Amino acid sequence: MFEFFWQKKKSEKAKILVIDDEPNIVQTLQDRLEMNDYTVITAANGKEGLDKAIEQRPDIILLDVIMPVMDGHEMLEHLRKFEEGRDIAVIMLTARSQSQDIARATACGIEDYIVKPFDLSELLEKIETIIENRKALSRA
Repeated sequence: MFEFFWQKKKSEKAKILVIDDEPNIVQTLQDRLEMNDYTVITAANGKEGLDKAIEQRPDIILLDVIMPVMDGHEMLEHLRKFEEGRDIAVIMLTARSQSQDIARATACGIEDYIVKPFDLSELLEKIETIIENRKALSRA
């Protein structure tokens, strides 16, 4: 009768989509994120990333700018046109540090803009902050 009291509730892991054409960066991010109990999806270019974002609906996207097929800015602009993509948190993670790149990404409603090389611990803190803030907003 009271079996449900003993069932451990599984907390839903946050899903993170990493979009970058540099395999070493993708692997490093995937390893660290999975070690921190996140579900990780990867894509090697903006087109593949856009398709996966619409299909998988991640909680957060870590997005590079300079990529083949479709760059990060184009991908982000396309993503925001879809209802499924309007509310996905995006952190730009790129070597591009020019003010016009930051302004273009900011206009599409990103959460943060981080220039490579980056500190993995700081990135993980930013991800956790975004997740906690979104949980708090959904409870309000």
